[in-house]
Amino acid sequence: MNQHTRLLFALASTARLPNVPSVAANVWLGVLLGYGGGMAPALVTMTALCLYLCGGFINDWRDRDWDAARRPERALPSGLFTPQAYLKIALVLAALAMSLAAFAGWRALVVATGLALCIGIYTWLHKKSAGSVVFMGLCRALLPVLGWVATDTTEIPLAVLLAGIGLFCHVQGLSLVARFETMSQPPIVAMRLAHSMFPLAALAMLAAAHLGLGLPLAHSLPGLLIYSLWIILCLTRFRHPLPRMVSNLLAGIPLVDWMLLLPWFFSRQAEHLPTLAAIACLCLPPLAFLMGKALQRWAPAT
Repeated sequence: MNQHTRLLFALASTARLPNVPSVAANVWLGVLLGYGGGMAPALVTMTALCLYLCGGFINDWRDRDWDAARRPERALPSGLFTPQAYLKIALVLAALAMSLAAFAGWRALVVATGLALCIGIYTWLHKKSAGSVVFMGLCRALLPVLGWVATDTTEIPLAVLLAGIGLFCHVQGLSLVARFETMSQPPIVAMRLAHSMFPLAALAMLAAAHLGLGLPLAHSLPGLLIYSLWIILCLTRFRHPLPRMVSNLLAGIPLVDWMLLLPWFFSRQAEHLPTLAAIACLCLPPLAFLMGKALQRWAPAT
């Protein structure tokens, strides 16, 4: 691997590039539920991506001493980049995210500020406490809310809030698993707690469809089946080594969105869902899933 390739790989690893498609998909879950138009959805999508990338750089900057002792091949310990460079990149990305959110509107700025606070608290806590996974989950839970506030609707409906809870539960599960990916024998109780989060994610998305949107149960079954099959594969066939399980659970985040967007697509066909919105409901989550899996061949997701 030549120096140029090493630098690109290091940046892609810091950015957790395979997870970027799922960030955009989570934002567009909220946009599609609100039929957003104009420039605001694009602005909040870029806001979310900038904040996500900022989180990767600030996380590696914060963990540079830990990585020097345990992961010396990573970008900062190996000397490919300086800590000052990573900190500057993170701050520029954060400033750009806040500027984009401000252009999208004051509601987007409020949600983006909440996201930035969760990223900061997670970065500060994550090597100190297992409770940091709560803030990681909140980061994902706020993404559909960020998408929703980019639309013209004045109220955040129950469906968007429940969708956020579904994403929160899924990310809680994979984050708890990720905390033990370097252990040969992870704690059994903690792993069982992690595994219990995935059924809760499915229940939250079912509630979003039926309680939040009033959709028939039959419309939810395809998305629920696809998500359940992927989780079963992750917890059985893909469970060893543990980092492989974590990477596959990360790739499966858009499938959480699909549990709500598929029934939304099926039910709205009779009510003339706009063509582009219908295509996005049907195709965006699986495309984000496939893109994430493809990018994992080139850069790590964790």
